[in-house]
Parts: sequence; C-alpha cells; structure tokens
Amino acid sequence: MEWIIFAVVLFLIVTFFKTPTGKGIWGEFQVKMVLGKNKPDTKYVINNLMIINDGKSSQIDHLVMNKTGIFVIETKNYSGRIYGNEDQKEWTQVLSYGKVKNRFYNPILQNRTHIFALSKLIGRSDCFISIIVFPKAQLMTNTNTSVGYFGSIKRRYKAQTKEIFSVEELNRIHGILMEYKNNPPVSNKQHIESIKTMRKNIDENVCPRCGKPLVLKAGQYGSFYGCSGYPKCTFRKGR
Repeated sequence: MEWIIFAVVLFLIVTFFKTPTGKGIWGEFQVKMVLGKNKPDTKYVINNLMIINDGKSSQIDHLVMNKTGIFVIETKNYSGRIYGNEDQKEWTQVLSYGKVKNRFYNPILQNRTHIFALSKLIGRSDCFISIIVFPKAQLMTNTNTSVGYFGSIKRRYKAQTKEIFSVEELNRIHGILMEYKNNPPVSNKQHIESIKTMRKNIDENVCPRCGKPLVLKAGQYGSFYGCSGYPKCTFRKGR
C-alpha cells in the first residue's frame, strides 16, 4: 500500500513540474542556486523584487549586487528554439520541428524597463548589467546584451572587475531595495494591470515612460521606434 501512495505522489510531482507553473518554479530555483547567498558588505542577492516608479510597477526576477555593479537577471523558462535580436519588439519560440511558433515580448526590452525603474529608485544609472537567462532553450539570437544559459551569469560576474561601489553605497542601495522587498508596493493583480497599460501605450506608439510619441529610427540591427524625447528619455521598442 505504501509503495502505491509513494508512486502516486511521485507521479503528481513529476506531472506538476511539466506544467508551465512547475517549469517556472524549477527554473527560478536553479537560478537561485547559481546566484548563491548573501555576503554582507560584499554581495547581496534579491529574488522576486517588486518596485514602482511614476505609478508603473516592475517585477524583477533576480538582482545581484556587488562592488562592481548591479546585475539585473530576467529568466525565461522556454524550451525549443528561440529567435530574436536586440531591438525586435517580439521574439519567437519554435517548437515541434517548426510546426508550432509562439511570440513573446523581447526580454531585453523588458529588462531595460526594469533597469530604468531601478535607476530612478536608487539615483544612479551607470551601474547596471542586464542578463537574460534561458535555462533550457536553444538560442538563435543576435544581441549585444548578455543572453545565454546559467554560465552567462558567472561570465558576466567575472567580466566586471572595476569596483564602482563603496561598502557604504552598496549597503545604502541594498537598504532601499529591501524596503520594497519587505513591503511590496502593489499586488500581483495590480502589477498585471500595469503591464497591460504599458503594452497598450507601446502598441499605440506612446512612450510608456514619459508619454511622448515614439518615432521610427535606424539602428544597428535594423529600424526601431525610439522616444522623441531622446536623449533625456532613452526608451525604444522594436518593429
């Protein structure tokens, strides 16, 4: 009888981790293991951070701080092949030997929004490093931003060697962010509504940051829409 119960429980666990929710939880756990633990005055790790800036919320998967900078990590638990470049509005997931194609918002642009909100929050914009992690997918991407597997996190750590934070500054920023971690400014439902509003503005070529029109410009990877308020506002979306 006991082995039957064990088999049923094991089946339910395996089945759960095959669902999108289960895959997401497992992927987040793997990233947390790679990031490691806090080392006071040297390194801080914050997972699942919700912040708000100018009434717009941002949910950040993982954030790591040390004396060389702030690493903002967006995790995407997609399988299959992933196609996209730096400035495209949407990337493509290809499954079942090309028979199934799904589109999703460019995670580089998504992380830029997170970094913009963080920069306003801490009063600095020169200290952020964007990292996009796909634990399982085959990547067919062309970007300047670090996009890769778990190893890309460690490679970016090692690439940053110049110290830009003192211990005092590191602890000051950590304290600001932990206030938001311990007291989330919005609920998950409110955050989802905020995302819908932002996406609607982007679709209508209205800058979600400053409200000015988005205009067509030429870039390294092709044309894109950038804020007409540049250089004061650097928001951009792909075509």
